[in-house]
Amino acid sequence: MTKVQLSLTDQEALLLSHYGSQFGYNLPKTIRYLISKTTEQVMNEAVPTFLMSKKTEEDGLKALEEHRLGKTKQVNDVNEFISSL
Repeated sequence: MTKVQLSLTDQEALLLSHYGSQFGYNLPKTIRYLISKTTEQVMNEAVPTFLMSKKTEEDGLKALEEHRLGKTKQVNDVNEFISSL
């Protein structure tokens, strides 16, 4: 965990305190909340998401079901597995 120390003007601290009081948050918790939400937004923009085709979704769901039913096996040596194909 990284600790950060910052200085706020009286006006900034007052504004943030008023904002956080809506949620019952004190000033430090309000600042952590805002940083968390901003980080979440940045990550959502930085990490692209792609829609999968209907067939890929069906294949994935089938694979999950087969795994749940114990029809899969663990591969410890990838080279050995590929050679056996």
